[in-house]
Amino acid sequence: MKNEAQGNLFENMVTEKRETPKNSRKVITVQKYKLSYVKEAAPIAPRQILNKSDVVEFCKKYLSQLPIENVCIIALDTGNNIIGFEAFEGATNQCAVYPANCFRFLLCAGASGFIIAHNHPGQNTHASEADWNITERLKNAGKLLEIPLLDHIIVTEEKHVSMRENSRWNRN
Repeated sequence: MKNEAQGNLFENMVTEKRETPKNSRKVITVQKYKLSYVKEAAPIAPRQILNKSDVVEFCKKYLSQLPIENVCIIALDTGNNIIGFEAFEGATNQCAVYPANCFRFLLCAGASGFIIAHNHPGQNTHASEADWNITERLKNAGKLLEIPLLDHIIVTEEKHVSMRENSRWNRN
């Protein structure tokens, strides 16, 4: 969704006036940005994801007992080894997830695939419509960027569910 500032991109550029010959061009100055991530030590051993139970074990350590909803994006290399993760904190029953933020992390981490997981503090493992909507958005963006979403896991203290195992996963 574009805002007014994006309406006419070139109106917002700063031009410098310099005394130049009539046939020369205007000099346009723009900002250059650099995005970088810093690896922080995490209290996990390097782990290869071989099946759903490996993901559930990893996620339950970080998500299952939290009193508010949190989302974890798990970046994987080509051998399905966890190369990093990023967590987003939400509220009591929801957590905003923006594909741009997820893929910024995944691209910087050099991920070949990823898994998203989140907790349901209310102990219900039923995937909401919002869960399905963000899953579809992340799947579609992952296809475009060639970083596929491999699963979306919902965890509670006692239970878990893989959204990939639901027939709705393959509709798109």
